[in-house]
Amino acid sequence: MMYPENEPLWRFAKIRNLMEKAQLDALVIYSCQWKVEFVHYAANFRVMGDDAVMVLPLNGEPSLYISQPWDLPRATEESWVKNIVVATENMMKMAGDEAAKYGKSIGVVGDSIMPNYHYYALEKSLAGKTVSSQYALLDKAALVKSEWEQDILRKCAKLADAGFAAELECMRVGISEYEMVAEIEYAMRRGGADDDFQMIGMGVNLPSMNLATDNTLKMGDLVETEITPMIGSISYATQLCKTVKMGPASNLEREKYQLLCDALEYALSKMKAGVLAKDPCIWQNEVIGAAGYEKYCHPPYMRSRGHSFGLGAIDLNEDNELVLEAGMTMVVHPNQAIPEVGYLVLGESILVREDGIERLSTSEAKLYEIIPRI
Repeated sequence: MMYPENEPLWRFAKIRNLMEKAQLDALVIYSCQWKVEFVHYAANFRVMGDDAVMVLPLNGEPSLYISQPWDLPRATEESWVKNIVVATENMMKMAGDEAAKYGKSIGVVGDSIMPNYHYYALEKSLAGKTVSSQYALLDKAALVKSEWEQDILRKCAKLADAGFAAELECMRVGISEYEMVAEIEYAMRRGGADDDFQMIGMGVNLPSMNLATDNTLKMGDLVETEITPMIGSISYATQLCKTVKMGPASNLEREKYQLLCDALEYALSKMKAGVLAKDPCIWQNEVIGAAGYEKYCHPPYMRSRGHSFGLGAIDLNEDNELVLEAGMTMVVHPNQAIPEVGYLVLGESILVREDGIERLSTSEAKLYEIIPRI
């Protein structure tokens, strides 16, 4: 992803400020093909080969080690790290030796996902050093998004809206869950998504959503989808949760779904910088609980009332004392099990502002109904 000139300076300053507080002399950041967000955040490089590792000293220039020679042109074009080394062998030894030059205290991000041969090579290179696992440091650095990151997330939200529009367009009796998620994914990939994650449910009195199956849509079914496109890595993902009725909804379904709409709107109307992460959860529970469903506002009937993705984790639960800051992003979702109609879903991604929130989705928060033409 192309970036503004000040982005790496701003990001490195955040990470190094936390490194200084933790008394770290260097940070070793590892990513592999299935867990790309660590190096992607620190180096603006999305791993497509086997893996990559970045060394960020407290003082000095960072280095990026990549595993595939064919990926050097892309790394050189995309990454803000200038010193890029192709390391087809001994990658972790080279990175460890580099980190060891900067001092005695070395932090590591991604150690839990390293294959054994990488872990032992790094351990050997850092023998005699004080080594600590520092995932939480990078996670904290990523909590507040820059203007550039916010723009990426706005694009993600547009992709989610496009995916939902594709869902409505393709919805017909007989379509399978597999086919529907394929249509949604195609719309988002065509728009520029690098990856996506989806959950879906079709039926009546649904207990939850799951990964797609060959279950097919019937007249009178509810269709519930969780649409999560990503640009670059999962740290740049937004989510849209929607419920659609195939055919006219009953008055009971409309009434119960309105509870979710009211809970969402109430929470969003009160969210702003300075509130605690537990507050939106409490506010949503107040609305749904007042309607007689207080018991169902807690596990095992629901888990949280929203969350962020990848690095910069925020969970909107009743125990989270984190103070929300301007520039934080998350999905807010009053997804709810209601005995009379089953599990219902509604949610959209927002950006926290000093005086409120910015809604990133443009699709209306309502129970959608598909009325077939006769």
